[in-house]
Amino acid sequence: LLCSSPGTCGSASSWRALVRACARVRPKQRRAAMNEALTTVILLVLCFGWRWFTSWQLVQRCLHICGPLAGLFQWYTILFIGLGSLLIRTFYDIVVFEYLKYDFLNAGEFIDEPDFIPGLSTEEHAALHISPWLRIFALGAPVAGVLAGVVITQHVSALVMAGVRRKKMAGDRLPWKASDQENIVLLVIAMPLVFILMAVRAEIRSLAVMTGSAWLPYHGQDPPAKSWEEVKSLELATYTTDLEVANFFQYVTIFAFGRLCVYYLQDAPTEYRKALKLAGLQGVYLYVFFGAFRAIGNLAIALLGENEKESRKAAAAAVLRDKVMTQVGPVFTVATLLCVYNMLILGSMSDIKKHLGSANLKFQGVRALVLISQIQIQVLMGLCAGSPLYQAAEKLPAKYQDEIHSWHFSPYRAQLMHASLLCYECLLVVLFNRCVWSSKTDYMKVAQARELSEDGSDVDVDQKLPALQQRLLVEKV
Repeated sequence: LLCSSPGTCGSASSWRALVRACARVRPKQRRAAMNEALTTVILLVLCFGWRWFTSWQLVQRCLHICGPLAGLFQWYTILFIGLGSLLIRTFYDIVVFEYLKYDFLNAGEFIDEPDFIPGLSTEEHAALHISPWLRIFALGAPVAGVLAGVVITQHVSALVMAGVRRKKMAGDRLPWKASDQENIVLLVIAMPLVFILMAVRAEIRSLAVMTGSAWLPYHGQDPPAKSWEEVKSLELATYTTDLEVANFFQYVTIFAFGRLCVYYLQDAPTEYRKALKLAGLQGVYLYVFFGAFRAIGNLAIALLGENEKESRKAAAAAVLRDKVMTQVGPVFTVATLLCVYNMLILGSMSDIKKHLGSANLKFQGVRALVLISQIQIQVLMGLCAGSPLYQAAEKLPAKYQDEIHSWHFSPYRAQLMHASLLCYECLLVVLFNRCVWSSKTDYMKVAQARELSEDGSDVDVDQKLPALQQRLLVEKV
């Protein structure tokens, strides 16, 4: 039907026109809804519960009856299969809609169509506009996330299989059972994957608002079932919920790090170990406590603010956001910095080095995500037009006013930039973890390898482990 003449039906221009036509017509049916936050939380709870249940020797003996298939029933396998499936489903949504149906967001945004959203002001329309550089940056973020997911999967597989081989060589009858130390290592490796998944889901919510595709189910209704403010509030509330789920997994990892430090000091005097547990880990515990409190508060605000027609719930959400969470934010920032400092001090202790080697280097990726997840969004929001920093800049001399008033970075763009940046940053963290968390290191035997050093100094673990394995083999013979 697009052909102007019979000889041009197969031309490239005709097919491009067909693709563009489909890109404008077919998206009227919006992508299937997915409660990604609830799905991820359920997956994490089930995996942590299964991890506790399979820590019993009897359960592991039953699982190892299946032989090599016992690895499929371990908590880490279920966790990574679940997270991998969710990431593939999320990337599928990006490819089908943002890449194909929306022609890499070049097919024209619905929000630019006249009267597509009733009552949309000119100021808000300008704030929702996606600049060309931000469009390219945002569309490349899911690709970076998928690449990071592939690296994480390979890294975990190498760690698990190396551990299984070592245990089989030592005559362990439960080779697929991970030790407490190995569980912590797997949590550290898995944390960026949760961030990637939820960051890409948050980016989808942000793009749904900024392109106007969130309004598709209500376009043409007279009157529409929901207002634009309700639809926008619901999408942005889900954006916040997605990132808070990622933060929740981060709190679990940091708490596990604190418990691991106490575990590694089990040979120390009781008084020394108790003092560290109650006083030395206050920065870590303070961060976990306020982080959990902030996550619960933001989730409550998101749930209460879903329907602005219910005045009581909307008022409660406003009070919780303006009166409570505003005060928690600065405290949590201080707790974040204190947690990072606390981790640096603990990582330099000889007892921790004895088990983990360069502990500060190994947990550098975790600390980076701790700082990024808390501070980055605050910095981006502070750079927005209309922020206190912007208002202060407006008081500068007149020669700077043209540059200041040409700055149109909006909170919508800041949220999209934050979600996109997380994908790129997680890719860097994943590559860093792949280098420092070597699959050749046996984290169960590191302390014994340290004992081979004559002066007890901090030696390279990977060099001492072969000597340890040779000594164990001689003793066994």
